[in-house]
Amino acid sequence: MLCLLRWLTRYKIVYLTFGLLGIGTLLPWNFFITANDYWMYKFRSTLNKSCIDHHNKTDLQATFTSYLALSNNVPYVLFLIICTLYNNRFSKRFRVLAPLVILFLLFGIVTACVEIDTDSWQMGFFSLTILIIIAVGIVSAVLQSGVSGIAALLPADYMHVMVLGQAFAGILASVAQTLSLLGDCDSIKSALVYFFSSDAVILLTLISYAAIQKSEFFKYHTYSLKEATALKDVSGITTKEKVSILYLLKQIWPYAVAILLDFWVTIGIFPGLAVLIEPKSQGNIWNGKLFIPVTCFLLFNISDFCGRIVGGWLPISSSKRMHLLTCCALRIIFFPLIMLCNLQPRYHLPVILSSDLYYIIFMTMLGFTNGYCVAVAMVVGIKSVNPLLQEMAGVILSTFLGAGLMIGALTSYICIQII
Repeated sequence: MLCLLRWLTRYKIVYLTFGLLGIGTLLPWNFFITANDYWMYKFRSTLNKSCIDHHNKTDLQATFTSYLALSNNVPYVLFLIICTLYNNRFSKRFRVLAPLVILFLLFGIVTACVEIDTDSWQMGFFSLTILIIIAVGIVSAVLQSGVSGIAALLPADYMHVMVLGQAFAGILASVAQTLSLLGDCDSIKSALVYFFSSDAVILLTLISYAAIQKSEFFKYHTYSLKEATALKDVSGITTKEKVSILYLLKQIWPYAVAILLDFWVTIGIFPGLAVLIEPKSQGNIWNGKLFIPVTCFLLFNISDFCGRIVGGWLPISSSKRMHLLTCCALRIIFFPLIMLCNLQPRYHLPVILSSDLYYIIFMTMLGFTNGYCVAVAMVVGIKSVNPLLQEMAGVILSTFLGAGLMIGALTSYICIQII
């Protein structure tokens, strides 16, 4: 029993902490996009004091999700690039703990704004929200870069559990949204649940990461790149090449491009386009307030989580890495498929796939393929390079992930104008 406790303390606590870190890197984004009813309420026509008219959306309501994605993802990818170039200027501890502290403070501001009546300064509240989202994007980039780089130094299971944690963040947000709606919580109370939950998870992640700093297992695997390059390298790679981004890209470019394509398609559709779906029929709780939370958010996030599990169990080997790239490229077909569903409002394209079943199938496939591809690319891609290069490989792949997010956000806005 004592040996078991020691094993759990030395290894599983670190393992679970990286699952929490995965949750922490994407939970802010997931709670922002999942609180859709809250944003629709805040940006409704102020002539309507209590209700949200889903069929006659204001300009802010129709475009807010795309603005949210752009405001988050553009600074996110820019700072991921900066983190890649200056990865070793700051300690590993600082690259994780500092962003978590700032995220906690930012979400404290967001939570405080929930019950404030913003009808008289709606555009001012919109501007404040966008500024906070930009700040969250910057801080999340630093956190993602730091966590991915550190996870790359640990055994492959730790990168996999981090990737699973990112998907689980979406499930947490979706379940919180669905339960609050089933409990007849209004938009304001639901938003309080989301943002308080996010505050709690960020704080728990912060405490957990601070606690594992003294773990011998953690310290053994996360010695600095400077120390690593001082060791004898039997592969014959020079010190200059060890830190060369171009040198690494020559080895991992299929995985990098695969991740970029994967997230371009996913963010191009989810949530900006996907939340515009209208059920074919109305009149009950399923076709009313539960339809988008369940078929868009919960279904996508569960499918994404399942895809990441399968990606860890049945990965595509590095010798067949071009197969992964091809799979990610084929996902582009989801753009026309989703756009031809019953998305509203629309002004140009006809609705061809009007049945709700089409939308449900497409969202399930979109989520599963996203999860599978990112799990394989992150885990196999990082472990395919020399161990001394794996931290930098993790940071580079995170940067391409961010680039996919930014391009996807831009594409989402364009697609909304097309339909």
